Amino acid sequence: MKSLRAILSATVLGVLVLGTASQTFAQQEKMTLEEWQAALDACNQREAAASARISDLEGQIADVRRQISDLDSQVSQVRSEISGLNQQVSSTQGDLTSAKDELERVRFPDSYTVIKGDCLWNIAKKDYIYNDPFKWPRIYEANKDKIKDPDLIYPKQVFTIIRP
Repeated sequence: MKSLRAILSATVLGVLVLGTASQTFAQQEKMTLEEWQAALDACNQREAAASARISDLEGQIADVRRQISDLDSQVSQVRSEISGLNQQVSSTQGDLTSAKDELERVRFPDSYTVIKGDCLWNIAKKDYIYNDPFKWPRIYEANKDKIKDPDLIYPKQVFTIIRP
C-alpha cells in the first residue's frame, strides 16, 4: 500500500512539474520576433558596454604596471644612493675616530715635563693628566727608573703618563 502511494505521489508530482514547465515554455514561445530582437539587442549592448569597460580597465592596469616599474627603478636608484651614503658615513666615522684619537693624544699627553714646585700629587691632580691626586702612585710606578724618592722630583724630568 505504501509503495502504491509513493508511485501515485511521484506521478502527481511529475505531472505538476511537467505542466508548469510546459506552461513556461508556452509563455516563452508567445514572444514575437520583435521582442526576441529587442532582447538580443539589449544583450549585445550589455556585451559591448562590458567589453568597453574591460578594455578601459586593461588600459588602467597597464598604466599602473608602468607606474610600478617606474617606482621600482626609483627605489633601485635610492638604494644605490643609500649604499653610497653608507660608505661615506663609514669613511667619515673612520676619520672621526682618527681625529678623536689624535685629540685624546694631544689633550692627554703620554708624558709630562716637571716644572719648579711640582710634586707627584699635583701632577696627578691636573685635569689633563689624571684629574685625581690620589693616582700619583701610577706616575711613580711607571717612572721608578727615574724617581728614587717620590717626595723628590726635579724640574725638567720627563715622566711617562700611563693611560687607563
